[in-house]
Amino acid sequence: MTLVVDSGPLTLSDIARTSGLPTSTTMRMLRALETWGYVFRSADGRYATGSRFVQSRVAGGGARPEDLIDLSASVMRRLTEETSESTYLAVPGPANTCTFLREVQSPLPIRHVRFDGWEGRTVPMAGSVVEEVLLGRIPESGFVMSAAVADPDSIVLGAPIHSAEGARIAVLEVTGPRFRMPAEVVSAHGEALKSAAAELSNLLAET
Repeated sequence: MTLVVDSGPLTLSDIARTSGLPTSTTMRMLRALETWGYVFRSADGRYATGSRFVQSRVAGGGARPEDLIDLSASVMRRLTEETSESTYLAVPGPANTCTFLREVQSPLPIRHVRFDGWEGRTVPMAGSVVEEVLLGRIPESGFVMSAAVADPDSIVLGAPIHSAEGARIAVLEVTGPRFRMPAEVVSAHGEALKSAAAELSNLLAET
């Protein structure tokens, strides 16, 4: 479980090799964790944290992670189609961490590759756009812009997802390489991001 949280998504062979356990034992453990909802196996065979694990880590008072995961699919797909950049959905966890619930990768050949495969991963959020948004440090534009923590050559835009009560419960992001994000593009992508975040907030309020 620790390997999946810290380094996932991972394949069965990756987990077995790193843990030093026989593949058969690793498979039995993963099947049990999958049954309980603590991990899930994606279409490409890699294991990431599941909805039950995310639920145990997410700070209280917000929407259920499974609702965010389900409702965000079409919203994020359209946002990626509109911007041609990768999109991410993150929720806060304990001890200043955040967990990425969903990602939709850019169709372009050059993208923010260091975030490829972060769906289900829990990471520190210090200094990130996620932290800035959740703390309410949002400029008049309505979205936060910053260099990516994991890759200074990429730009991250973030906007809040609100609960029905108005609390900031998640962050929707658009991320792309710096050379593709001049000021006018950032402005356009920011408007698309805010619209998508508002749509997802409204969908949550209706559940």
